[in-house]
Amino acid sequence: MLISQGTWSQVNRYMVFYADKENSPYSVSQPAEFLSQRAIERRERFSIPVTVQDLPVNESYVGGVSDQGIDVFYQSRWLNAVLVQMDVSLLPAVEALTYVRKVEFVAPGERLLKMSSQKTGRNSGDTAARKNNLINEIQNNMLGVDLMHQDGFTGKNVMIGVFDAGFAGVNQSVYFNHLYDDNKLIAVRDFIRNSGDVYQYDDHGTGVLSTISGYEESVYEGIAFDADILLCVTEDVPSEYIIEEYNWLFAAEFADSTGVDIINTSLGYNTFDDISMNYDYDDLNGDRAIITQATDMAASRGILCVVSVGNEGNNSWKKLVAPADADSALSVGAVTTDLQYLGFSSTGPTADDRIKPDVAALGQGTKIIQYNGEISTGSGTSFASPLIAGLAAGLWEAYPELNNMEMIDLIRNGGSQFLQPDTLIGYGIPDYGRIRSFITALDEKSLSPEFRIYPNPVDNKKLIVEFFGDFLKESILIDIIDIKGSKVYELNTRFASQNRKIELDLSSIRKGVYVMDLLYGTYFLNTKLIIP
Repeated sequence: MLISQGTWSQVNRYMVFYADKENSPYSVSQPAEFLSQRAIERRERFSIPVTVQDLPVNESYVGGVSDQGIDVFYQSRWLNAVLVQMDVSLLPAVEALTYVRKVEFVAPGERLLKMSSQKTGRNSGDTAARKNNLINEIQNNMLGVDLMHQDGFTGKNVMIGVFDAGFAGVNQSVYFNHLYDDNKLIAVRDFIRNSGDVYQYDDHGTGVLSTISGYEESVYEGIAFDADILLCVTEDVPSEYIIEEYNWLFAAEFADSTGVDIINTSLGYNTFDDISMNYDYDDLNGDRAIITQATDMAASRGILCVVSVGNEGNNSWKKLVAPADADSALSVGAVTTDLQYLGFSSTGPTADDRIKPDVAALGQGTKIIQYNGEISTGSGTSFASPLIAGLAAGLWEAYPELNNMEMIDLIRNGGSQFLQPDTLIGYGIPDYGRIRSFITALDEKSLSPEFRIYPNPVDNKKLIVEFFGDFLKESILIDIIDIKGSKVYELNTRFASQNRKIELDLSSIRKGVYVMDLLYGTYFLNTKLIIP
């Protein structure tokens, strides 16, 4: 009998999707009941509305599934769904519930623990070996971070979520002491087993985190060592199933509700242990993969999503992996210390022919911290991506008025090959000094009240220039200049006395951040122009 029971019983993990959010006790007018104040402030800062999609899952629906004797673990507000672990024999009962839209198999077997305990503290003792000089200066200085740090920008008041496979040793190493001493480790969560302990499984995340947050004065300086940090384990290393993409979704919603500004993802997906879950290249179109959809959802809430493009360049796949295909993600490739494309770095374009990666950073011999506290080297786009995330944190500290999409445009425009992007390293290697010079030039000019330039960012490649001052029978001269000072558009025309509006067709200009110069008689205008 025991053998028979074991044969017919099989516990798996499933996503249960609900049909609606009717009769919810929550309201979009009272977001403080389900979002942190910091998350609300991010939305207000960038004029992002709270929508029905942000409302929690209907608790009565969750209870209805739980009442079937099923363990419910995580909820997705954005997809109106829950992750459950249940015997396959219970599947028909769940599918029969009137408010259940569908049930999706996401991974075989039991993995999730029913009881979760949090482990956010630091263990006693340091295991790091001290060095005699700043050992990671090459990867930092390649991005102009030495100048950024001189300017005093180290990621203060910016929160970064790092999603990875494990953070072994972070709570033991001297290089992460400041995260605990200065209360910069805001929260941690393990979505693999619901254990609450992120300091296990793997140290891939430790190395990734170190490039952002590792710090020991005159020894090692992460690019944004003053940033607040949230750590999530979403990647289950021993196996590969689509549940890991859903883990990322749960982590993104957790990060959003906590108030994260930036998410770094040094993970990617295209093939799985269950081949029915595999993606074809045609699926890398910015809409298909669950993790790509989740990335766009996070970005729509004002979060900057920085993702590695993948390490498939030397194998038969070659192309990028999800979520690097997301159109609202900043996808990062890898270069050598000589600033050349690294052959293993995945290439673009996306299946719908968009340029990816967006930018690149050092992915060969990147200095990282291991689980035992020793400084070592790592190679891969996994370690290029957090370098860019750290740069973005410093830039956001310097220019907090920018939204996440403007930040992506700014970093692209600061790339070493902005004028000639390719599908190997995108717009190139961004540089803080180049970006600072561009922003400074804009800030030194003031917008004339006689003109209105709209919409900015430009909509559908159409821009309106409207004049309110004294009418002049003179030509209006308009130049649009890119971040490197090259003129990409010019116009010499006239206003009609009865119509002081001119419509510009900017369809020939690639997306990015530009300077617009306008001269009309004695009137002069110089302003920033964003073409998304």
